Amino acid sequence: MPYIPGTGRLNDVYHSNNVFANFVPIALWLQQGGTDALVLQAMTAITTSEDFEKEREVQEAVEGETEDEYSVTQQQKKLIDKGIISQEDLKKGDLAGANPAASDPTVGTVSAGAATTATNVETDVDNTILYVWTAIPPGQTTTSTIYVKTVTKQSGVIFPYDVKSVAPENGIPVQDVCDNLRALVVNCWVPIKTQFPDAFITCSFRKGGVGSPTSQHPRGMAMDIQYANATKADYYTRAQWVKANVPYDQFILEYKTTGTGKPWHHISFNRSGNRGQCFTYMNDKNCQGPGVQGLYDLSNT
Repeated sequence: MPYIPGTGRLNDVYHSNNVFANFVPIALWLQQGGTDALVLQAMTAITTSEDFEKEREVQEAVEGETEDEYSVTQQQKKLIDKGIISQEDLKKGDLAGANPAASDPTVGTVSAGAATTATNVETDVDNTILYVWTAIPPGQTTTSTIYVKTVTKQSGVIFPYDVKSVAPENGIPVQDVCDNLRALVVNCWVPIKTQFPDAFITCSFRKGGVGSPTSQHPRGMAMDIQYANATKADYYTRAQWVKANVPYDQFILEYKTTGTGKPWHHISFNRSGNRGQCFTYMNDKNCQGPGVQGLYDLSNT
């Protein structure tokens, strides 16, 4: 059945511009329960996994936002010594990075994105409104309002940090963090969630002083995204769509061979100006070497 947008007859998870049958775009749709149910199931699976605490420690200790491979290697050695990751898994990642299944070395265009006004920060910061959908996205039944707590504390967020208390610890005013989160949501999250309703956020605002020293998470400028109904190869094709259609400061297609082995998309937005950097990382290192931009399909692991 072809994808028919706006009819309400299909709760599609994914429709692609490059998947056709008899020259008609194809939609992959869900069983009864819709996208919300699938996303909730995927998010719950993360936090209830027996390896969740190990996953959390790995992602907090090493983070693929830096080109400093030495510091990442040193952190990984500590995790190997603790038995959280293995050298064998890292070698598998290196092999995949050297032999991508597909490649798209082009980089995206630099875009300033949509300008946003200052956020009206509530006394209860968690309930500060970042965005209100004009219509609930296809396949969803939940509220159309995105709050600070929606992107920082909802179930499935691996690092549920409190903006009101942690932002001052990071040396950043709460107002600035909320303004950054709002710009990130408007420019990056909304178009991605609209195109891929099975998308969900695993991390946005975070505590400073852990992971990459140049991380944009502690400023509320970055988020990590996974998809409830995507294969490893889908992360590559979806990354191509993001690169072509979403304004960003830094966009990283991230793979790993440790833990669950599930990929994710890291995307940031800078209200002061975007660099338009696009990378592919494997186990927190640029799979093609420091500074090399482009997308590489590393699903062959």
